[in-house]
Amino acid sequence: MSFDRVANYYAWMEKIIFGNDLEKIRNVHLKLIDDEKSILLLGDGDGRFLKKISETGADGLIVSLDSSSKMIELSRKRLQNTDLEVQYFCQNIKNFEKSESFKPDLIFAHFFLDCFTEDEVILIIDLLSQWSTKTTKIVVSDFFITKTNSISGTYQKLLTQTMISFFRVFCGISAKKLPNIPKIMNSKGWNCISHKSLRNGFINSWVWQIKGYGKRP
Repeated sequence: MSFDRVANYYAWMEKIIFGNDLEKIRNVHLKLIDDEKSILLLGDGDGRFLKKISETGADGLIVSLDSSSKMIELSRKRLQNTDLEVQYFCQNIKNFEKSESFKPDLIFAHFFLDCFTEDEVILIIDLLSQWSTKTTKIVVSDFFITKTNSISGTYQKLLTQTMISFFRVFCGISAKKLPNIPKIMNSKGWNCISHKSLRNGFINSWVWQIKGYGKRP
């Protein structure tokens, strides 16, 4: 899987379809960065979110993992005039050889898990659980089809399948349908401590922490 072929057009395509809504949902939990010393970003793409992080004054360890060299190149250019230091890794998450000492306080996965099958998402969450401490938070921004029998649900489903088909052809993603992220996270022992959504619950950002440690405010 690689987004190299669409890297230069991705932000433009996103804007046409969703306006600023995906950008809003990526940034809705940005304040969580304030108290964290180590941050892992999964599939951050062209660096728009990293640019937002740079504006917070964050000075901890930031690791960005992306399988697209073109996206990483765009991200580096976007951050040229900032003081943010980022360690980039152009790798598939399943092949990522993380340092044993790196235990991220905060993990961001913005529109990343929807690239994979549900079985693959389960394996990824298992990996993230191994990399986490009891206080690690995982922020997942992604799509969720709310009411399949409604007009909005039908539209959500049609749009989702169109996007998946497009990215299967041009980027080689393995997903054939949206993974049920809340169901998977709960089954793997993660508790949702914050949730924001747009467009009738279609566009979401969840904050997860290991059950028993994270509580809703």
